[in-house]
Amino acid sequence: MNLKEINEAKHIVIETDSDSFANATAIYSYILTLHKKVSLRKTTDIDVNLSFLPWYDKVRDTIASSADLKIVATSDSRSLFELFKSNNISINKKMATSLYTGIMLRYKNFLSDDCDGTIFAISSELISLNAEYKTCTNFLTKRVPLSLFRLKAIMFKNLLLKEDAKEAHVYVAESDLRASGTSLKDAISIANEISNLVNVEKVILYERDENKNIIKILKEI
Repeated sequence: MNLKEINEAKHIVIETDSDSFANATAIYSYILTLHKKVSLRKTTDIDVNLSFLPWYDKVRDTIASSADLKIVATSDSRSLFELFKSNNISINKKMATSLYTGIMLRYKNFLSDDCDGTIFAISSELISLNAEYKTCTNFLTKRVPLSLFRLKAIMFKNLLLKEDAKEAHVYVAESDLRASGTSLKDAISIANEISNLVNVEKVILYERDENKNIIKILKEI
């Protein structure tokens, strides 16, 4: 993100998806402090679990014709936080909440292998800046849509444990995603959850057709 370009632009559009939406709302909040016109455009549907974030209702499918600068948001909340800090940009409550959410998403609720002391220090600072961390935790870890439970039921039913339960083979078809109202991203998150089963050292997620023929490996965890 180029701050000079933002300062020179009159109307900025921010392109985003579910992975980058938290950062996009932080940028949106920042641009509003500059009293500039700003729009949010989604390239994919935004996860309903992110509906607590500011400006969720401002997302549109199209780009305004008057926009003279486009920013493509990323999921790197740490870099965005550091950019704000290094340029002495004041982080308000909405920005802090968005950045904290982005940190939780990027570092898998602080459980990912690359979550280090710096991430915890950043999170602590964002809380001190009034990030609504309890709301973030509630929406990201405690609220699960019914559609995800439907897909879990399908995938757990088709789960096979092999090699003395060290390998978990799990299958999903396009029809399963349609029937449950979910996406491949949801299937991968369930496969990640299966990797936490006792004794399981490897999870292989396969795509298969409606006749249960394997098409390809989607993910190895």
